[in-house]
Amino acid sequence: MTRRLIIALCCFVSIHLQAQHSFSVKEAQDYGLQNNRDIKNASLDVDIASKQMLETISVGLPQINAEAQWQKYIEVPTLLLPTQDPNVLNEMKFGIPHTTSANITASQLLFNGSYIVGLKAAKSFMNFAVLSKNFTTSQIKDSIATAYFNVLLARENRDFLENIVEVHKDIVFEMEALYINGFIEDLEVDRMSLVLSQMKMQYGSMQRRTQVSEIYLKLILGVPINEVLVLTDDLPSLLKTSISFQLEEAIIENRLEYQMAELKVKLKELDMRRYQTDKLPTVAAFAAFGSSAMGNDFTAFDKTTNWYPSQLVGIKISLPIFDGLGGMSRIQQASLKYEQAKNDRAHIEEQLELAYISAQSNYLNAINDYNHQETNLSLTKKIYDKTLVKYREGLVSSLELAQAGTDYLETSTNFSNSIHNLLISNLNYQRSLGK
Repeated sequence: MTRRLIIALCCFVSIHLQAQHSFSVKEAQDYGLQNNRDIKNASLDVDIASKQMLETISVGLPQINAEAQWQKYIEVPTLLLPTQDPNVLNEMKFGIPHTTSANITASQLLFNGSYIVGLKAAKSFMNFAVLSKNFTTSQIKDSIATAYFNVLLARENRDFLENIVEVHKDIVFEMEALYINGFIEDLEVDRMSLVLSQMKMQYGSMQRRTQVSEIYLKLILGVPINEVLVLTDDLPSLLKTSISFQLEEAIIENRLEYQMAELKVKLKELDMRRYQTDKLPTVAAFAAFGSSAMGNDFTAFDKTTNWYPSQLVGIKISLPIFDGLGGMSRIQQASLKYEQAKNDRAHIEEQLELAYISAQSNYLNAINDYNHQETNLSLTKKIYDKTLVKYREGLVSSLELAQAGTDYLETSTNFSNSIHNLLISNLNYQRSLGK
C-alpha cells in the first residue's frame, strides 16, 4: 500500500513539474507571431528592402576612390623619330624604368532622372515589403485561431463521446445480466452492443483527432510537443462573441490585398517613368588628385625622391541622342505593364467586394444553422434522456433506445460542425471588413 502511494505521489509531482503553456486566442496569436518562421522571414524581407533602399541612396552620394600603382618596364619602349634625311630615323628610349603613382578620385552625381525615380521606387518597395509582412501576419493569426478552435471542438467532442460510451457500457452490462437471467433475448443485447461498438470507434477516432489537433497547434505556436497546452478561452465565450454581431460596410481600401495591388500600380508607374527619364541628361562632377615619382631605380620611399603632383576637376554632361529605338521599346513595355497592374487592381477590388458579400452571407447562414442545431441538440438530448429512463423502467424497447442514442450522437456531430462553421465564418467576415 505504501509503495502504491509513493508511485502515485511521484506521478502527481512529475505531472505538475511538466512545463505548461496557457493561452487565450489572442495570447496564442501573439506568442505564435514571435516564433513563426514565416513571420521571421517576412521581417527579414523588410530588412533586406531597407538595405536595398540604402544601396539606391548611396548612388547619389559622393564616390571616393584611392589608388596606388608601381610599374617597371622590363624593356623601356623605343620610339622612332624622323630626321632631315627621310631614309634615316633616330631611335630613342621613351620612358623611365620605374614609375610610382598615388591618386585620389572623387565624383558626385548632380542630376540624373532615373536616380530620382529610383529613390521613390525604393521607398515604395520598402512599403511593399512591410505590407507583405502584415499580410503574412494576418494569415498566421487566422491559422492560429482556426487551430485553437479545432482543439476546443475536438476536446468537447471527445468528452461528449466518452460520457455517452460510459452510459452505454452500463446499459450493455445491465442487458447482459438480464439476458443471463432470461428476461430478454440475445438480439437486444447484440443490437445495443453494436451501437456501443460504433460509439467506441467514434470515440477512439476523436481521441486521435484531438491529439493531432493539439500537436498541430503546438507546432504552429512553436511550443514543444511534449509540453502541456492549456487553453483559457472556452467555446461558450467564443460563441457569444461570434453571435454578438452588427453588420458593417466593408472598407476595401483597408484590405491588405488591395493596398498591395495599389502599391504594385505605383511601382509599375515609377518603372515607366524611370525609362522615360533616361532621355534626360546626366550631370556629374569629378575631381582627381595625384602624385608620381619616376626614376631609373625604385626610389619611391627615399626622402630625396621628387614627387610630381597632378590635379584636375571637371563636370561631365551626357545626353543620349539615339539608342536604336531600344529606349522607346522599353517605355512602351513599361506602359503596358502599368496598364496590366491597373487592371489587376480593379480585378482584386471586385474580388474583395464579392468576398465581402459571400463572407457576410456565410456568416448569417452559420448563425442560423448554429441556432437551429442548438435547438435540435436540446430536443434530441431530451428525447434520449427520457427514452433512457423509460427503458430502465421497462416502458420502451432496446431498439428505441438504440435509435435515440444514434440520433443524439448524430445531432451532436451536426452541432459541433455548426460551431466550427460559425467561428470560421465570423473570422472570415471580420477579415472581409478590412479589420
